[in-house]
Amino acid sequence: MVVNDLDPGAIDLAGENVLRNGLEEVLVKDDDDDIDDNRNNQGDTSMDDEGIDNSNNNINDPLKRYNLRPRGIKLQVGDATHEMYMSRIPPTLHPSQYNTTQAKYQKTQYDVIDLDPYGSAAPFLDAALQSIVSGGLMCITCTDMAALGGSHPETCYGRYGAFPVQRSGYLQELALRILLYHVQRSGYLQELALRILLYHVSIIAGRYGRTIRPVLSVGMAFYCRVFVEVWDDKAGVNNLSLSHGHLFQSTKCSSFHVTPVATNESVSAKLNGSNNDPNKKVSNVYRNGRGPCDLGEAVCGETGASYKLGGPLWTGPLHDLDVVNDAIMRLEKAEANDGLNPTGGTPVFPLHMSKTLHGLLVSVSEELPDVPLYHNLPAICSTVNSTTIPMKTFKAALVNAGYRVSAYHKDPNAVKTDAPNHVIWDIVRAYCKENPPKPKKVSKRHRMGEEQGSNAPPKHPHSDVA
Repeated sequence: MVVNDLDPGAIDLAGENVLRNGLEEVLVKDDDDDIDDNRNNQGDTSMDDEGIDNSNNNINDPLKRYNLRPRGIKLQVGDATHEMYMSRIPPTLHPSQYNTTQAKYQKTQYDVIDLDPYGSAAPFLDAALQSIVSGGLMCITCTDMAALGGSHPETCYGRYGAFPVQRSGYLQELALRILLYHVQRSGYLQELALRILLYHVSIIAGRYGRTIRPVLSVGMAFYCRVFVEVWDDKAGVNNLSLSHGHLFQSTKCSSFHVTPVATNESVSAKLNGSNNDPNKKVSNVYRNGRGPCDLGEAVCGETGASYKLGGPLWTGPLHDLDVVNDAIMRLEKAEANDGLNPTGGTPVFPLHMSKTLHGLLVSVSEELPDVPLYHNLPAICSTVNSTTIPMKTFKAALVNAGYRVSAYHKDPNAVKTDAPNHVIWDIVRAYCKENPPKPKKVSKRHRMGEEQGSNAPPKHPHSDVA
C-alpha cells in the first residue's frame, strides 16, 4: 500500500494514524524502496529486497509480478499523478516486451486506487485510470460541489466536460451544502453531480479501451463518493454512447427529459431480453439520439416554456445491487455477532458507523436502477403554490397509475419514478382540486397600485437561467 500526499504534514498525520493502530511492523521505511534491479535482470532467481523468492514464479510470470511490490504501508511525499503514471504497465505485458525506460522505472498497476483530494479529483483521473489493473477498484471523492452542483457551471464544464443545470442566482458553497435539496426547479442536483462525475470518468477510461462499472455512487453531506470497477473492454467502449445522455430542463417548472446520446436497437434488445425472435431483424447501427422535439414536446408540455440543456451525463446504473445487497447481509450478520462477521469475512473488526452505513446501503438498494434523476416533491407543489402532498399519497397515486417509484438516498423529498411529466402534474392537479392552493401574496408595491417600472429590479433577475 502506498499513501501519497504533496503535503508533508498530511503524511505525518498518516504515519501517526498507522502507529496509533499498531501497524508499525508493516510500515515500509524510506530505504525499503520498490524493487527496480530485478526488472533489469529478468533471469535472476535470487531473493529480492523484501525477502521474496523469485526462483519459480515471480519475474517471468506477468500475472504474479505483484510480488515485486514491498509488503506493508509505504508513506511518501510527492506528486500523486507522477506516482500513478509510473505504474502503467499492465500485468499481461511480459518483461521481454519492456523497453529500457519501462524496465528501469515502471511499476506494475495497482489493484485499488483511492482518490481523496481537497476539491476535485479531475486532475488525477487520467493517471489513475491508466495505472489500475483491469478489474481493479477506483474510489473517487469530489468535494467541489459548488461546481458540480451548478453554482459555477463554467468551472464544472472546464473540469468535467459537462454543464450542470443552473439555479436562480449563485449561492455560496456553504449555502449550497446546506440548502441543496431546497431547489425549486431542479431538485436532482446531487444525483446530477454524481452522473456528471461518472460521465467524465467513463470518457477518460474509453480513451484507453476501458469501461467502468459503478459499484456504489453516493452523495454525502458536502461531497460525492463513487466506487467503480475498471475493465479492459474495447467492445464495451463502442457502447459507451448508449450510457450517456443529455438533460432538457424546463425553465418554468420542474419537468425534465433525459435523452440518450445514441441508440442501437440490437444492443438495447439484448440488454432488455427482447431479442428472442430469430426472424425479426434488428438494426445494429448506432444512431444519433433524439431530443424532446422529436418526442413531441418542442417546448415544456405543462408551461409552454423553453428548455435549457444540461450534461452530458451518465445514464447507466449508479450501483451494483448484488454488491450492495451482499454488503447489507454482511453488516446484518456482524451486528448479531458483536460487530464481527461470524464466517470470518468482512467486517473483521467492529465498525463504529455500521448502523449509518447499513441505513445508507438499504436506501441505495431500494432506488430504481434504470431511472436517471428525480423530482423534488416540495418543489413541484411550490410551483403551483400548493401545500406539499403527503409522500405516501403521491407515491401511491403513481403506483396505482402503473408506474414504478422509489426514494433517493440523499434527499428525503425525492421522487424517483419512470412516470412521464404529464402524469406527475395530473396528480398535482387532482390534489389541488381537493385542496385548493392559497392565492399568492401580492407585494406591497402592487397593493399600493404602483407598477413595477424600469427602475425597479425584476422579480427574478436570473429568470433566463432559473
